[in-house]
Amino acid sequence: MKKQLLILVTLIGISAIAFAQDEDPKIAKLREKVDAAKVRVQDTDALISSADSIVASGEATIAEAESTLKQLTQEKKDIDRDYFNAKKPLERQLRSRDKEEANQAKIQNKEVETQYKERDKDWNSRYKEALKQYDNGKKTVAKGKVNQKKAKDRKKDAESKLKEAEKALSSAQK
Repeated sequence: MKKQLLILVTLIGISAIAFAQDEDPKIAKLREKVDAAKVRVQDTDALISSADSIVASGEATIAEAESTLKQLTQEKKDIDRDYFNAKKPLERQLRSRDKEEANQAKIQNKEVETQYKERDKDWNSRYKEALKQYDNGKKTVAKGKVNQKKAKDRKKDAESKLKEAEKALSSAQK
């Protein structure tokens, strides 16, 4: 971007020197203003493009996070269902009159609960990460929209200045 600007300014300078020999200095100065205004319009176009890409990136992050959250919701249902299905027969065995069977059921019950807690803890950490990703996407979209609005306002201003400069040049050439 800076190289393009440097090349453009160099070309403007060279053309100004060439025109200065044939033209009125006032007209040459007005041409320079028009060229500078065109550069400002191009710069604001680049800012708008950048803001658009920020918004698109944020929306992609949000979509990915929403997909992950849906998967995690289904996974949570599966974890809970598996836990209750594994615990149900153990509860019956705990009420058994046979002491050995009841003790064995207690041990298995603890193992099922431990496994459930580990799976739930893993799920919670992944869920929090997905929520964080979703929030970051929302922040990115908001940032991009703010930048977009600022860039569009700058473009309006730059275009109006370009029109004024072109109008002044055309009136000076008459």
